Amino acid sequence: MPCDDVREFVRNALKGTSLADPIVSALSGWAFFEPHLRFTPVDAGHTRIELDMLGTGRGAETLLFVQRRAEIDRFFVALQDELDRRERWRPSPAPGAESIESAG
Repeated sequence: MPCDDVREFVRNALKGTSLADPIVSALSGWAFFEPHLRFTPVDAGHTRIELDMLGTGRGAETLLFVQRRAEIDRFFVALQDELDRRERWRPSPAPGAESIESAG
């Protein structure tokens, strides 16, 4: 995905999830961490998404290690769900049309 489209993609991926809900975030421990997102262009069509979760208080990273890992997993699952949703709604190629993989 081009770098220009990634911020909107992440926003759409997190919309409606517990990661975007402040009450659930507080209950799940997400509120104890300050997420830092970085988007690094790899080439014209690909972007690397990096997530750092820094604790907001002393010892948060150590005491809530398992919770932090779970929140990071939930973040990337939300991104994968958004990719899957977009793939479902992408128009399929016309019957008989050659795909890029089979062209040669």
